[in-house]
Amino acid sequence: MEMLPIVLGLCALCCPPASTFPNGAPLGACGPMAPRHVGISPQTTASPHSILLQTIENSSNVQVYIQGPTYKGILLEARFSNGTTAIGTWATPPANTKTIMCSSKTDSAITHSNTNDKSNKTVYTWIPPSFENCDNKAVVFRATVAQSKAIYWLNLNSEEIYVACSGSLLSLSGFAVLTTFMVAGLAAF
Repeated sequence: MEMLPIVLGLCALCCPPASTFPNGAPLGACGPMAPRHVGISPQTTASPHSILLQTIENSSNVQVYIQGPTYKGILLEARFSNGTTAIGTWATPPANTKTIMCSSKTDSAITHSNTNDKSNKTVYTWIPPSFENCDNKAVVFRATVAQSKAIYWLNLNSEEIYVACSGSLLSLSGFAVLTTFMVAGLAAF
């Protein structure tokens, strides 16, 4: 009987309880973008969140925002439109988030570092890669967003952006960069 507490203690160490990963998505979540919330399925209704992209003046980097109500958890990657692996890297992550290695690439995804609220004012900055022997590449941003352990949406997609082989940004949705130059030109008058 004296050994029972020791045995139970050892069992507890060997078999950790299921967790919500309050310190970020596990590396195994990168491909499917799915959290490992045991017994909980993603929402099947339309997400109240969307991904908004904005160019940075005189830069090929892209600012990414998650629009909608506050959220606690996130996994965010850039991928080729028809791809399954993360591409590019993320600049220094904002408060309450961190970068992780996905697809064997350092800083290729963003996840939460705690369960503090994040909002549509949280800015994630993506740095596109340079490509060799390529045509211009269509890229989308994909996210899984969690309002809580029990409420999350999988695989939210942004609009496509186009990245040149050099890594420079060609456009957001094919015309946003041209529109930015036109507006800047009108402002000069």
